[in-house]
Amino acid sequence: MNKVIVCTGFHRSATSATANYLFDAGLNMGANLMVGNISNANGHFEDWDAVLLHDEQLANNQTSWQFHDDSSLVPESGFLDAYIQKRSNRSSHWGIKDPRVCLFLNEWKQSLGDAGNFLFVARHWSSCIESLLHRHSRDLAYGLPNVNRDMVGAQFWVQPELAAKMWLSYNKRLVEFAKENPQITIIATQRSLFEGAPVIQEINTKFGFVLNEEVKSPFDSSLFRDKANQRVISQLSHSLQAQLNAVWNELLELATFRSADEEPHIVYDELVPNALVEVQALISEQTMVGLPSKDTANHNSSWLDECLAITEYAAISQFLDASPVHRLSGIEVSEWLPLVEERFALHGHVILAVAKLLLRLKAYQMAISYFQASVSLGVYFPYIDMMIGQCWQALGENTKSEFFFKKAIGANPNNPIFYTNYAKLLLILNRHCEAETQFELGYNKGLSQPGCVIPYCVFLDNQQRTDEAIAVANNFLNEWKNPSVESLLSRLMLKRDIKEGKAHYFKQTKQKLETQDTMGWLARTCSVIDSSLAEEDLIIRCLKHWKKLND
Repeated sequence: MNKVIVCTGFHRSATSATANYLFDAGLNMGANLMVGNISNANGHFEDWDAVLLHDEQLANNQTSWQFHDDSSLVPESGFLDAYIQKRSNRSSHWGIKDPRVCLFLNEWKQSLGDAGNFLFVARHWSSCIESLLHRHSRDLAYGLPNVNRDMVGAQFWVQPELAAKMWLSYNKRLVEFAKENPQITIIATQRSLFEGAPVIQEINTKFGFVLNEEVKSPFDSSLFRDKANQRVISQLSHSLQAQLNAVWNELLELATFRSADEEPHIVYDELVPNALVEVQALISEQTMVGLPSKDTANHNSSWLDECLAITEYAAISQFLDASPVHRLSGIEVSEWLPLVEERFALHGHVILAVAKLLLRLKAYQMAISYFQASVSLGVYFPYIDMMIGQCWQALGENTKSEFFFKKAIGANPNNPIFYTNYAKLLLILNRHCEAETQFELGYNKGLSQPGCVIPYCVFLDNQQRTDEAIAVANNFLNEWKNPSVESLLSRLMLKRDIKEGKAHYFKQTKQKLETQDTMGWLARTCSVIDSSLAEEDLIIRCLKHWKKLND
């Protein structure tokens, strides 16, 4: 009989460490696990296939992982069934971890049936918010992106109450589910897990698993950030705080494991006043006079207007090829495709551009039809076969997918990305030896191509050959610069040795920022923030992150 553990909890609640514990105890957590990074050095233990399923449902409902009941959430019926069947075919006992599961608990219960068991990790709202703000302010401070109001990471300061409302939305669902399904639910607080709560033993006893109870706990107190700054609380209304506390108290009442002390640890930090004054002076010097940026709806409408205004076939091909998916958000394919086809149906290059855009929009069946139409019009490149193979792979038609990948390689055996993409399919088919051969071919033919180097490194790492992966990444970076490969190298080094990996990450970041106008960037970034408390919070956090690089 199949048995499944669904491990979840709000973001930054130690669900990753908990899933790590399950993995080390012998539970299969997935074949395509998300690798670690500076905010989760030991790894996330999230199966990408499940994460993407959740993200797709959230996107279909015009929301994201930052969901806070700002819109209705109506998942597609049975959207988990194929994934669950695939995992169950590979292993009778397996686990899944993703904080987004909190938003789809009933769907998981329904699709799993009697196989489903649920492990929830709860953490006080103040610590979760603090950790989110710490992570995203660090990403901003070290990345120095061009920030706008719609940027995901900036949302926590554009909407200072966002993280709190997210915590409510996620944890209300946990509470409701746990009350209705106590026989298949275990709740452990984060503090109890760091104190050694026997959660593996409880899973074996209550759910009938046979996990290794003697395995060493991965909960590392040196990585435990359990304090929240007073600013986290001061930005929230008393009413919102009351709601948060009420849900937290319900979680504690339902918890199987909890600490003797579950009170929040609130701290006040000191800041060198001159630094804050300097940034505020730079903000005052800015003169940003002009019209506000267009909203998303108008931006998307402009794409449609631009598309339909183009009359020359070369121009429309270039326009479609250059169109990012986000510009078509809210626009149905039926609004533009018939009109494009009506004018350019016999132009193979336009039809090919349409097919590539449909592939990016994940309209895979339609994309296949248009790729084939472009070929029938006399436009053929070997990469068309590769893209058709990718479409069939996304549709689960792996035999057809393999046929087209092989066809692409046969038509152009010198294109390294063909081998790499074929290798990814072979991994899905559990043909790992063949996959390694194709990854090596892709890498050796594409030594300068990150699209071949990165997947090969990830494959090696997943085969417990992290040192080889590090060597491959270093060989690339000795000759070429690429931020994605640099980021991968940092993650690999973190996995091999956390202390060494962090030192490498901070060294690389410090070198990158030495030539940048960080204070000017911070002043410009604050232009998207309306709340003085939120503005001050972001300034203080960024200044602290930069100070850490010099400590």
